[in-house]
Amino acid sequence: MNCLSLAEELAARHTALRQDLEAAGANSLIATRPSSVTYLTGYTTATWSNFSRPIIAVLTATELIMVVAETEADAVRERVPGVTVRDYVELLAVPSGTHLPDGLVQFVPAAANTLEQTLPEGMIAVDGYHSVFPPVAQITDLVPGLSKRCIDGSSLIWNRMLSKSEWEVCKLREAASVLEEALAQLKETLRPGLTEQEVFQRLASAAFDSGAHGLGYNNVVAGVQRGLFGAPTARVWEKGDVLYVDGGVLVDGYWADFCRMYTIGTALPHQNAGYHRALRGLREALNSVEKETTAAELCHTIQRATDLDPGDVGFGRFGHGLGLYMPEPPSIHVDDTTLLGNNVVACVEPAVLHEGGNYVVEEEYFFTNGTYELLSPHVPDDLIEIG
Repeated sequence: MNCLSLAEELAARHTALRQDLEAAGANSLIATRPSSVTYLTGYTTATWSNFSRPIIAVLTATELIMVVAETEADAVRERVPGVTVRDYVELLAVPSGTHLPDGLVQFVPAAANTLEQTLPEGMIAVDGYHSVFPPVAQITDLVPGLSKRCIDGSSLIWNRMLSKSEWEVCKLREAASVLEEALAQLKETLRPGLTEQEVFQRLASAAFDSGAHGLGYNNVVAGVQRGLFGAPTARVWEKGDVLYVDGGVLVDGYWADFCRMYTIGTALPHQNAGYHRALRGLREALNSVEKETTAAELCHTIQRATDLDPGDVGFGRFGHGLGLYMPEPPSIHVDDTTLLGNNVVACVEPAVLHEGGNYVVEEEYFFTNGTYELLSPHVPDDLIEIG
């Protein structure tokens, strides 16, 4: 694939979204959550880990506007093609009843004032409007009278984000290559006696050495008889334990996400059986893909191959979408009827509970018109033996 420039990619997104806005009876779209802002602007920033200064993207019928703190305005102008920047700088007293609990003076009121001065007349679509979960800033609530002309625009942007462009697939492929290299470096440094925290630190270092722009959601678990989520601990990887490493890196905001499982020396028979059971689910799922295959149908295939329902294991599904968010829709679950062939990128991730242990394999695929392209490396045929 030949990747477009960011400016060309954003122009195509904006044209499509403006058509969607017109059909929905709105003339502008507001976004505050990081993945949606990045989709509209291409912009990524460490400021999203600092909740004091909002970053707001506004797509109108004629321009792309970003409301940002004055200290970030230069970076936005430099990196976002064709953007109009409206900045704010003041710390203002928090009015009573505005549901801003973190301090008596904040930047949010100034951001809301700037947003109010920025918005055109007419109906406004708001991404994550009155979202229950995940947390999405409801800064539009601070603009007087705006609620009367707001509609929920979440489906507009998510429907567009679901179908990946060639430019996005290029970024996802690049991110997967970075994670592949990081896991290769990690393998060379693994040895018995490392703690989960030490394995995590080596993975993080390898990820940045390999070209990651950011570190995503990573799990390291020594001994898969436990749940596979949670921060790494001081638990030591010992012989007889399966080590689970789930890597996540970001490149230009786009994720790579796939895992590996390791043993010290030769794996035990029941460990091999559990791993191959998950692997069978993955292979049979891919062999079943046709033009009209849905996420639900892929789930049913994995169920039959593994003799498990997704609710029988901790993950609750057999994979998920991937892009600027992790996880994105769809879920590889019996109730998700999303058609995969509409340029969906998904991590196919059969997980099984076998003789008390959790075993997972994971590959990233771009599904289009009944075919699929592997974006990540193939999973190993067996548990990876160290030492």
